[in-house]
This record gives sequence, structure tokens and C-alpha cells, in this order.
Amino acid sequence: MWKWTDPKNIKVVILDTDSLDKDYLLFPYNQYLPNVQLFFVKHIDTPNYYEQEVITYFDITVMLQEILLKSKCNSTSIISISNNPIFLKEMMQNHIGTVLTGDLKKDFLKFTPDFTDCIIDLLPSVLQNGTVGYGAEVYATYGEARIKMSLLKCKSEISLNDGTIREVDFFFGGRYYSDRHQYLFNDPLSHVVLNFKHQYTKAVDLFFDSAIYFIRRREPVDILTYIPLKPNDIATNRFDRFANLRLERNSKDQIKLQNVLICHKDFSQKGNDLFMRKETVKDAFSVALDVQGKNIIIIDDVYSTGSTIAEAIRTLYGNGANKVTAILLAVNQMTESFLEYQNLTCPICGNEMTLRMNNHNGKLFFGCKGYKQHPETSYTIDVEKGLSLLKDKNKLVVSDIIDLEDEY
Repeated sequence: MWKWTDPKNIKVVILDTDSLDKDYLLFPYNQYLPNVQLFFVKHIDTPNYYEQEVITYFDITVMLQEILLKSKCNSTSIISISNNPIFLKEMMQNHIGTVLTGDLKKDFLKFTPDFTDCIIDLLPSVLQNGTVGYGAEVYATYGEARIKMSLLKCKSEISLNDGTIREVDFFFGGRYYSDRHQYLFNDPLSHVVLNFKHQYTKAVDLFFDSAIYFIRRREPVDILTYIPLKPNDIATNRFDRFANLRLERNSKDQIKLQNVLICHKDFSQKGNDLFMRKETVKDAFSVALDVQGKNIIIIDDVYSTGSTIAEAIRTLYGNGANKVTAILLAVNQMTESFLEYQNLTCPICGNEMTLRMNNHNGKLFFGCKGYKQHPETSYTIDVEKGLSLLKDKNKLVVSDIIDLEDEY
């Protein structure tokens, strides 16, 4: 889903000529977005192979200021298209919508654009809001499926103890912002992820059911499993979130979650670097069932470095599994904003309004901490309207660059 863009009001497309194929540069954008303005951009250090007028930039923030001035458009009406995830990372930091034309590699999962793997045939659907975004983000926001949801996909390799290398397909439902991240309180999927740690969450169930069914339609699946609880979690009766999933569509085909793995270690990955995470989880799992020759889907909630789920997959392959596919609810994001972030405020009491969940239907809404106690009727905002207001409050604005330069 678009993090900063109003999908019904796209007026400007920024095209990264340094990375895009000619098909994207010559694409008839105005056929799908009437009166759209195109801005072709290139870095100052790269040669210009394109015949159209190109904006040359050294600093992306300054380049965006120039585009805002020339287009006379709000930044919520601007999107950027590139095959370079580093270019798009800077766009995200400036609250600009992002489309990656190629696959997202493992090293850039922490900077996931709004849309990835956008081949030229999919571009019209993205531009016209036909493809609405990653599945778990859609379920978290709307509480139901929408046409043409997508799964974020990434290929990775797992090295087994005997030196054998096995390929693994990773699928993700969307982006997660941790408790150190300023977007956390306003991001629907992040809120849902935290809620899922403590209680059954319908949006999570619907996402996993949909994603598993999607994969099963394309390849045979023998076993469906998940990352198990640790020994201390079991001893303290911690909520077993995966065991409570219903997966109704898959259950009709007798495909149910099985507790295939056993965890033998109490470990924590918080604060550890990648090396320590791998060492901490090493040999943590064993198998409780025969997986020889089986095709397995394994699910988990959040992917940070991938050390835990990689060790689980390594265990399954080491015990003879034929193919292992991973589905994760979300991938942890590290993209921070260059702009000061503003939350919604309650017009009655002036306190911050953050996302909350209706315990009866599982739907999200924005409300302040005392919304139930207001003397008038409770003041809340539905999630779609709230997200739209947040985009407007946090849009990129034109700053007086000339005055800033004069000062120095």
C-alpha cells in the first residue's frame, strides 16, 4: 500500500533514468493518469543517455524541492519509479511514494518500497490503484481482502551443516515498524503484529489463510508448520499465537498447522548483531515428526535478520525435507524519516490519537487515550480517514532553499 501517497490523486511521476529500462521511460503514463507530469532525473556523476530534458541532482532532497516548485503539486500526489532500491530509500525518507521495477533483494528488505517487482505489464494497475499492496497490510487496514493484493517475495539461500546450499522462497505480508520507530503508533500492520502476540487476531488469520492457499494452488504442500514456543514460554503458559489460527479455507482441504519443530533453547535476539543472532539460535530446534521428502510451508510473525527462521529451515532440510517455503506476516523496517513526524490530535482534549482495535470486530480506528470519557459522544476516526489525514499532515513542503544558501 502507498505509505505517503494519495492513490486517487497521482499527478507527478519521477523517473530514475540511471536505473530504468527504456520501456519505463517511454511508457504512456498520461494514458492512465490524465495530465500527469513526468520528471526524468539523473545523478550528477552519471552520463546522460536520455534525449528528454533531465533534472540533474547531487542531493535528492534538493531535487525534490525543485520538482515541488515546478509541478505546483502536493507531495502526496508524487510517486517515484526506479530499479535502484537505494534511490527509493531516499524517496521514502522524504515521504514520496515508491515503485521498484525489479525484485527486492534480501539486503534491502529493511527498506521495502510501496510496490516491488513491478513489471511493465503491472504498471497500469499500480498507477490506477488496481493493485492495492501487500496482503497483510490490506487485511490490517480494511479487515478484508481487496482485488489484486500482492505478496512481497524474496529468494534466499540456506547453508546446511554439511555445506549443501538450498534455495528458499520467502513471502512477506508487508512492512513492520518496531517500538523504536516513530511510525509504529500509526501503522495498521505494526499495530496488528503487536496485538497478535497476545490474542487471536482476525486480520492475521485471514492473511495467513490467503497466503498459504495462494502457494498451495501453485505447488504441492504436505506439511504446514510454524516457529514453536521456547521452553520457558511453554512453562509460563505464554499465548501460542499460531496454534489459535483457524485457516478456514485451507482447513477445508484438511491442511492444518502441525507442531513439527521442538525448540530446546530459551534465547532472545533483542540487541544482538547478525553474528550473535546466528550463534544464539544455532541448534535450537529438532523435528518431532518425519519430514523426509516432504514439501513444507513454515510461518512466523516478524522477519528481522532472519536468523531464527533460517535455523528452523536448516533443521527441516537437515532432516530430509524436499522443499521449504517461508511465509512471514511482516518484515522489520529501518527506514527513518528526514521529516519531523506529526501525529493526529483529538479536537476535544488535545491528546495524541493513536491506532486502537475494536475488540468485538477486530477493526482498527484512531482515538485518544480518553476517548471513552469525553463528555460529548466519543470522538474517533476510522482508519482509512485517519491514514489520509496523516499523509496530509506529514507531506513534504517547499522550503526556502535560496534563503538557506544565502545564510551560508
